[in-house]
Amino acid sequence: MFSLASHPCRAAAALCLTLLTMGPLALFFSNANAQHEGVYNATVLSVTHETEKSRTGPEVCRQTVLTSQQVAQQQEDDKTWFEKNRIATIGGSAGIVVGIPLANAVATKAASYTTSFAAASLVLPTILLAGGIGFFVTQLLVPADPLLATPKPGSLVAEQKFYVQTVCAPGGPTYTEAPNYRITYRFNGNVQSALVKYDPGDRIKVNQQGRPLNEVKPALTTTGR
Repeated sequence: MFSLASHPCRAAAALCLTLLTMGPLALFFSNANAQHEGVYNATVLSVTHETEKSRTGPEVCRQTVLTSQQVAQQQEDDKTWFEKNRIATIGGSAGIVVGIPLANAVATKAASYTTSFAAASLVLPTILLAGGIGFFVTQLLVPADPLLATPKPGSLVAEQKFYVQTVCAPGGPTYTEAPNYRITYRFNGNVQSALVKYDPGDRIKVNQQGRPLNEVKPALTTTGR
């Protein structure tokens, strides 16, 4: 019968047997120690190389030739309502001044035919009516800027001057390749997403909360004026 004790290579055989026995035990204790320290393995489902979009591209400036009419229209568009109607507003204010004594006369006359309350209710509408008439009449009487009039087909256009204007606009967005990877992984039955510094392969180490140990925190974005 074969005996291990009498075999000339019994020392080597005993060493191999010891390694085969202790290998699984060492792996078991290694995994137990890793879990004890709060490190777990999660299955990686997908890996995507991130691309960043830059919103602060340089401005693109170009020169444009404008006519006198276009310049006048731009200046008109930049004005406030009061600036556009300042003369008509003066006319409306004058109408209100005239409307106050007129309203008193109307109310006094109306008091002879109706109650005092009804007569007094005519004061404010009369003042507003006088102010509105003064506003719109002044608008009709004040000549408009001829440069703002839209040319009609076949009409003679006044002599135009030309201006060179530099117009700047934000440049188009630029796309740059970021040194990070967007991964999705499954941990404890839940599918999660994270940004990491390298391609983790099929598995990735996570903490007790299920977040990768090498996770990259997204940078805070600032909004410029």
